[in-house]
Amino acid sequence: APDFGAEPKNSSMLARFGQWRASENGYRVKEYTWTSVSSGLRDLLSSAFSRCSLGGSDTDADAASKGLHRSMTTTKAMHKCEEDFIQNWMNTLRRMRENRKGTGRSVRCRRLDLSSGDGILQHQKRVHFVRHGEGHHNVHSTVWFDQGKGGNPWEHPTCPIDPTLTDLGHEQARDLNKRGEALQAAGRFDPEVVVVSPLRRTLQTATLGFSFLKGKVPFVAQESCREIMGQHRCDRRIHSRFHAEAYDHVDFSNLHDFPSADSKQHATSSLEEAGEEEREAAGDTVFNEWGRTRESDEAAVERALDFLFWLRDRPERDFVVVTHSAWLCVAFNGAMVCDCEDLQSWFNTGEIRSTLVEF
Repeated sequence: APDFGAEPKNSSMLARFGQWRASENGYRVKEYTWTSVSSGLRDLLSSAFSRCSLGGSDTDADAASKGLHRSMTTTKAMHKCEEDFIQNWMNTLRRMRENRKGTGRSVRCRRLDLSSGDGILQHQKRVHFVRHGEGHHNVHSTVWFDQGKGGNPWEHPTCPIDPTLTDLGHEQARDLNKRGEALQAAGRFDPEVVVVSPLRRTLQTATLGFSFLKGKVPFVAQESCREIMGQHRCDRRIHSRFHAEAYDHVDFSNLHDFPSADSKQHATSSLEEAGEEEREAAGDTVFNEWGRTRESDEAAVERALDFLFWLRDRPERDFVVVTHSAWLCVAFNGAMVCDCEDLQSWFNTGEIRSTLVEF
């Protein structure tokens, strides 16, 4: 498992002064400039700093079309150890994508301006990719890194299994709903289906973030857009029967453990009645294929491609996809060829990016 904890003492100071950027060959490089050094010095004086999202009126469609592509609420910056790992991982995924050219399935992706009124061609799908709102596992890892701990916080026994959203995560999801509803009223946002990873944080985000679509379009749970499998406790999921009860507007029939009509009568109304969450998540066979090791990059890219081609083969043309940060990193850096660097960057919690996906 990668060690996301505090960097070795002989490198942590230097790493703090570096800044990542896109190079001409399409990879991420770390450079040291006066700007990055100044930023590093400020970072030394403050244990944390916040990122602010773009503002805008909830009732103005133009502001909504801009704001919808950003995390809706102030988000804490990731730690340097996380950033360095992610940037290097992006390079690995991009090299894989480059080596795969001409040998496999091809998918291209470009940024969609919701104010432009662009149409959808026969070989295209309009896909609005969403990262879930802040979850309790995100808070767990932030506290872990703030305390300077080494190791992997997401495999530690204190990391929650299939965690739910925090208060901030709920706020981010409700913000998505306000802006999406404003865009729909202006004729700029009209999804035909909401596809969601079957973990609780994504189900909550989809339900709160697109409540204006409930009863109007299908909500479909899909395993292939789940977070990267294996190792991390937060990426296990509880049995689908609990989801089916709590989210009766979502179609869970594609899940491998979806209960039959006979078994549904034995389902209980709460996790407490059924036992510990850890026991309920132990039967997550999709996750268990990888167990204590993380899903390989090759397998994750193929799974992302499987999902994208599943979208291609569906009759709908306009999708919302509510998923996870690492899966999105794989999709945008390893599976799809994107037309701009911004599309390939790490998603904030509660962030949405509207795209045209071409096959």
